[in-house]
Amino acid sequence: MVSWSDFERDVVQHVTHRRQELESQNHGRRFAEPLFRGLGSSDWKLETTLERSYPMERCDSTQGLLEYYRKILAVRPSIETFTGKLWPIPDLMEFKTSLSPGDFLFDDLLRKHSGVYEYLIFLRHHGFPSPLLDWTASPYVAAFFAFDEMARTATHVSIYALLQDTITSYSNHRPNVRVLGPYVRSHPRHMLQHSRYSVCLQVQDEEFFFVPHEDALTKAVGAEGELIKFKLPGAERTAALRHLDLMNINPFALFSSDDSLIRTTARRECLFRSWNI
Repeated sequence: MVSWSDFERDVVQHVTHRRQELESQNHGRRFAEPLFRGLGSSDWKLETTLERSYPMERCDSTQGLLEYYRKILAVRPSIETFTGKLWPIPDLMEFKTSLSPGDFLFDDLLRKHSGVYEYLIFLRHHGFPSPLLDWTASPYVAAFFAFDEMARTATHVSIYALLQDTITSYSNHRPNVRVLGPYVRSHPRHMLQHSRYSVCLQVQDEEFFFVPHEDALTKAVGAEGELIKFKLPGAERTAALRHLDLMNINPFALFSSDDSLIRTTARRECLFRSWNI
């Protein structure tokens, strides 16, 4: 991609056309809606905040689902005390008995315990190391996050597009990715950002463990799905952010906080405005 003006053609239209091609090649079989994720450097991997938190913000490399659940249970009283929100989620033993090593329908488990999903999303949006990899249904929101969080040394940012076939298979012998749906009572950011989430799990010795998405996503898109990576020039950052701001895709629109309001107004005054004196 040469410039931001090519974004519609090279990303949005390409993904739409590719989805239509795949559906046509597979006799009209429906594919899931495309999901997008923006990264501030084309060198960055698809990593969760749980993966990135070790060792700077996490003292152990434990990746077990039950161990992680124990940790979020431990912090719940403090979070409930200071936020006034309550999460009626299962205790550790009840959650453990809900897990079946032969069943990878983790999204079904979260539907059964919707409070767990709500709690996981709340923690993810507020900075607790999370096994959820966040995606968006909007390529424009993905582009915003790519350029907004652009690494100072990056020459290019990247946008991933996930085209999932509706025919998938799961195995105990390899990592399995589940994409979790949008319909859940959650933090407003979940709706503002058109958020979706994926979780990557594998069973070892009848226990669930989180594993890197990079190890599984190329195989987790289904029989005919695809994971596509686009690179955008970092030099287009200001043009992209200004155009997205005119579409009301900016920090305040996506986070709706005092901090994001100041960031949005500062960017309009300091980055976008051209003074002719």
